Amino acid sequence: MKYKHLLFDADNTLFDFTLGEIETFKKLGKIYDFEVSTFIMSEYHRINKACWKAYEEGTLSQDRLRVLRFENFIKYFDLNIDPIDMEENFTRILSSQTHLIKNTHQVLSFLKNKGYSLQMITNGLVEAQYGRLKSTKLEPYFSNIFISGEMGCQKPDVEYFEKVLNSIKAKESECLVIGDRLESDILGAMNSNIDSVWLNLKNDNLPSIYKPTYIIKELDNLIDLLV
Repeated sequence: MKYKHLLFDADNTLFDFTLGEIETFKKLGKIYDFEVSTFIMSEYHRINKACWKAYEEGTLSQDRLRVLRFENFIKYFDLNIDPIDMEENFTRILSSQTHLIKNTHQVLSFLKNKGYSLQMITNGLVEAQYGRLKSTKLEPYFSNIFISGEMGCQKPDVEYFEKVLNSIKAKESECLVIGDRLESDILGAMNSNIDSVWLNLKNDNLPSIYKPTYIIKELDNLIDLLV
C-alpha cells in the first residue's frame, strides 16, 4: 500500500462537532437562561472562528482562546455571565458528546484491520478530545493521539507535523493527512510535504491556494481511495 500512516483530524472529520456544539449550547442556554437561536449560534461561530484563526496563526494561546471567545460572546449579547464559568461548563458538556460523522466506526475499523497505522492529529481542547474519544469508543483505533495543547505547537505549523512524524518514526511519503479544514489540515500537510485528503462534507468550493492531494465528500469514500 502507498501509505502506512493515516493522520486523522478530529472535529468534523470523525466527531460531528457541529451537532455536538449545538447540543452543548442548548444546555448552556438552560444553565444561563438565554435562548439558543440560529442568530446566536452564527454570532458565536463568527467570534469563535476569529479566536481559532489567531491561535492557528500563533498570535493567541489556547488558554487565552478558551476564555476570550466567551468574553467576546457575553459582551456582544450583553449577558450577565462569568466567562470562565461558561468556558468550564462548555468544555465539560462538550466532552461528553457522542456524535460522530456517519460511518466513522466502520471506516476506522476497516482501515485498522487492513494494516494501516491510525494517528489522531487535532488542535482541539485536551479535555474535550479525550472525553469524546472515551465516550465514542474511538480511542482503541489510534496508535497515538497528538493534541496541540500537549505539544506546544499546532496545525498548520510545520513543527507540529515534524513532531508527529518524528514520534511515529515515519517519512512524509508514508503518511496521509485526512481532515476537513483547509486552513489547518490541508495547509499544514502542504507545507510539510505530506499528501492529504480534504473531507468536503459541505460541498464547498476549493480556493486555488489550497492543493489537497485528494478530495472526498463522505468519510467512507476513504475506503475506495485507499483499498
